[in-house]
Amino acid sequence: MAILRPLQDGFIRLATVTIILHSAQLASPVASAASVNNNTWSLVATGDLLGDIVTTNDSRTQALWDITRSADFAFFNMEGQLFRDADFTGYPSSENGGDNDYGNVGGGPTYDPSQALLLADLGFNLASQANNHVWDYGFDGYHETRNNLEAAKITSAGSGASLAEARDASFVQRGNTRLSLICAAGTHTPESVAGAGDPSDNLAPRPGVSALRTSLTTVVDGETFDNILRVARAQGQSDLTDDVAEVTLYTGQSPMFWSSWRRADSNETTPKLDWNTNEDDFNGIISSIRDAKATSDATVFSLHAHESDSGAYDSIIPLPPASTVPASYITNVSRSAIEAGASVVLVHGPHHLRGIEIYQGRPIFYSLGSFTYSLGLHFRGASLPIEWDDGLIAHTEFVDGTVTKIALYPTIHNQLTNNTSLADRTMPKLAPLAEAQRILNYLQEASRPFGTLININGGTGYILVSP
Repeated sequence: MAILRPLQDGFIRLATVTIILHSAQLASPVASAASVNNNTWSLVATGDLLGDIVTTNDSRTQALWDITRSADFAFFNMEGQLFRDADFTGYPSSENGGDNDYGNVGGGPTYDPSQALLLADLGFNLASQANNHVWDYGFDGYHETRNNLEAAKITSAGSGASLAEARDASFVQRGNTRLSLICAAGTHTPESVAGAGDPSDNLAPRPGVSALRTSLTTVVDGETFDNILRVARAQGQSDLTDDVAEVTLYTGQSPMFWSSWRRADSNETTPKLDWNTNEDDFNGIISSIRDAKATSDATVFSLHAHESDSGAYDSIIPLPPASTVPASYITNVSRSAIEAGASVVLVHGPHHLRGIEIYQGRPIFYSLGSFTYSLGLHFRGASLPIEWDDGLIAHTEFVDGTVTKIALYPTIHNQLTNNTSLADRTMPKLAPLAEAQRILNYLQEASRPFGTLININGGTGYILVSP
């Protein structure tokens, strides 16, 4: 089948944006963070922490730290836990955010608490704790991680002792600017979902992550659907008639393992996936954004979401183009977040970069890739796409609540040597010209469906948003 298919009506919007890219391989830092006020502020955003921060004299890494330190606010996704293994008294969850071998030993990435202090020294003061690894060690792991972030003066959001706490915004004050951070996870373990509880039944709230739960329906042509119908009848669903349009195949007791199928209408391209979001989750997240915006000068919405629209996996070489297209639920909630008042939407989770959309004059980064990256190009006996080693530092400036400039700094990690013995192999580095242009060409194609125009001239990018 053709994995890249036409996008739905209304999906393509021509952003009133000019993107000017010029050579600045060791870019000078952008405007200083010295003067923050209600009208002017800046944000540096990157993706997943997937490896230790280490001290390095690499000039390309040092140049990146000049950029992260220059911003008023700097964000990353805390993909793992911060605690000392020898001191931790908790236990691994039955579901791991990576392997997800139900009921096995469990575990997940952990980092020494000193990493939080190193991150703070690099300028980072915002972190997401809403992802598929946040509950790898249950509430104890999450809570100790949050405490270690707070001790380093890094504000986090996205999980908590209850659903209300997980959805609540966290606030950071810099100068005269009060910024709110709201984080949620479309990609999460079922065990980690926070719950509201029910006082009328004496049920306490459940700790966990602010989840955006989704369900899938696979849409197929008539011939394929007839075969699915035969399987359903073989399961004992003898009451299904030939004109039925939807069928559920039941595998086991849990609905998590059931699959939903629909016969395509005459005008639909097949096969495709219909992504449906849990209405309570969606409305609760959007309501939190609206409330946060009402009590702050700026609002950042962070979403951890791996899924592609077609379900294409991203560990294949070469990287399938369809894996770069975000699932429709991701675009829907991101645009709704902007409509509710978010100043910027930061999506992370995929181990590769995805496109950038300018929606109602504000940016949606559909994947920021990896901040630090420890997997290399070969992991557990498998070769990985070079795009997994790519990253991005995005610097956005706001004046009077309007985006005035977005600077794109492509990064690499260890792809030039793939030497796993190097102490700084996990560290991001400003990409040399050839790699920077490859990454920016890729971003150009990934952003094109959103109407975002990218002109490439060298290794560093600036997005100038027209008023």
